[in-house]
Amino acid sequence: MNRLALGLSIVLAGIIPAAAQTRYTIDLAHGAAGWLDVTAEADCPAPSCEWRMPVWSATYQVRDFAQHIHRIEAFDAADQGPLAIRRLGPSRWEAPGAPGRRVAVRYRIRADRPGPFGAYVDGEQLTLNLSQVLLYPAAERNRPAWLGFAHKPEGFGEALALEPADGGYRAESYDRLVDTPVLLGRFEETSFEVDGATLRVVAAGAPTRSVISELQATLRRLAKAAGQLMDGLPFERYTMIYVFSDEDGGGMEFRNGSIIFGPADCRQCALPGLTAHELFHLWNVKRIRPASMEPVRFDEPIPTPSLWFAEGVTSTYAEYLQISAGLAGPNSLPGRIERLINEYESRPATRTQSAEQAGIEAWFERYPEYGRADRSASYYLQGEIIGHLLDLEIRHATANHASLDDVMRRLNRDYAEHGRPFEDLEAIERVATEVASTDMAPTLESLVRSADPVPWERYLGYAGYRLAEEETVRADAGMTLSNAAGQGVVVAEVAVGGPAEDAGLRRGDRLLRVDGHRITGGSYDAIDRFEKLIGRRAELLIDRSGRLRTLEIAAAAHTERRWRIVSLERLTDLQRAVRSGWLNRRTAGRGGGSASE
Repeated sequence: MNRLALGLSIVLAGIIPAAAQTRYTIDLAHGAAGWLDVTAEADCPAPSCEWRMPVWSATYQVRDFAQHIHRIEAFDAADQGPLAIRRLGPSRWEAPGAPGRRVAVRYRIRADRPGPFGAYVDGEQLTLNLSQVLLYPAAERNRPAWLGFAHKPEGFGEALALEPADGGYRAESYDRLVDTPVLLGRFEETSFEVDGATLRVVAAGAPTRSVISELQATLRRLAKAAGQLMDGLPFERYTMIYVFSDEDGGGMEFRNGSIIFGPADCRQCALPGLTAHELFHLWNVKRIRPASMEPVRFDEPIPTPSLWFAEGVTSTYAEYLQISAGLAGPNSLPGRIERLINEYESRPATRTQSAEQAGIEAWFERYPEYGRADRSASYYLQGEIIGHLLDLEIRHATANHASLDDVMRRLNRDYAEHGRPFEDLEAIERVATEVASTDMAPTLESLVRSADPVPWERYLGYAGYRLAEEETVRADAGMTLSNAAGQGVVVAEVAVGGPAEDAGLRRGDRLLRVDGHRITGGSYDAIDRFEKLIGRRAELLIDRSGRLRTLEIAAAAHTERRWRIVSLERLTDLQRAVRSGWLNRRTAGRGGGSASE
């Protein structure tokens, strides 16, 4: 009998309950070679039983995870007899069903995509986005599901944000099952409570106890600040997983947990900004969801005009939470906005692509061409800016008696707590108008649906600031960089006759190190590195089609216009109130309060 994991039927025989549910077992017997053997079993009372593999997850890109499946087969779960299985499409299969029959499919899948957006296994560690690994029965997706692991290496621990059951984990449906970070391996961990909720901190990659203590302290302060902001934490248990490695950094949110990849050489790094971002996703995206994202479809893209809010405004609150938690000073906000404005004004696409349009086109991000500054504006950038400007607008309209915080709380109370999505921009406009006691629709229509120039002076003026123009000498590397999800920093364009072309760089090259320093903060980090190279040559380490290459580059100098945020000399009482509230995260109607300890 040709079986991928011969002993698996023995494992399953003793634990399959009579109650109908989908059961998954992930076998790590060949994990050291980068393979997983997966068995999925479900009731199939109809004449045919269709199984599907999601075509996307974790990032807004069609990635066709079925390409990694090898040697799929089907069998009757009761007697282990083989069943015919037929491929219906790139990510769809069909096996014969019958009343009372449970059908199992078994397949081998390659797991060699490290980082927060991938699925990876070796002899030391397993990190998964489960929707990239688990097929689902098309007609039974909403059935309860169970997951277990077989042939774990000795000493491997398990970190999942799911309810333990029968030696594995249970969830109310496939969607909830795959909505958890997964780490198996050797790691340090600790846990603590905030307002009755339990938070678990897991750190892999040989971190010291001092590092996990620092991570715990950071998460504790952020969770306390977030709970105060949103009138309570929306979970009983939460798992934050940190993996320190040489792979691409970043984070991925799940319903009751997150996974964050940080640099291997960051041994005293609390990652507060990324932690705050993923934590606030517990509300924004995971619970406060735009209607355009519902229902979730795994077999095709879900274009949504609200990514500026789902992702960008979450970045706004990553900054706000750090201030409320005492992890950043109040005066950090003007500097952050200054950087955002300069980035926004340097991207020609902001003059042609609205924030809504950028969200709808997010599915093009898999292509390096789309990362060019003249092609895409970035819904992350646009949304973070819009969040700050809305906060200032509401504070100005209400004499600092209300803020964007009130909008988030209302969306949470009126929609998330009732389990229903909000009506995209229409709902945001309505709630913001009620909070501000003035019509916010024109402001939001202009910021979200228009690519017209942003009246920076108007919004900054609410807090007693203005923009000052200056010329500065910057590095010119002769290339445009793109933040490609799952790939890191990629060269999107090489200028003719520039330093990048002279160095031998090509479009599509992945930039790994600049002058010996690993790129950990996306294109911003790479640009900062180039700033230090003016007037001298330095090495670049790149990945070109899977092969590492070392090149030399000499960044040229050029003069460009930059903007600085400066204070007005004289402030009105209203401007003082708005500035104080904005910087310190307080309103006259509700004190902000610090979560620092």
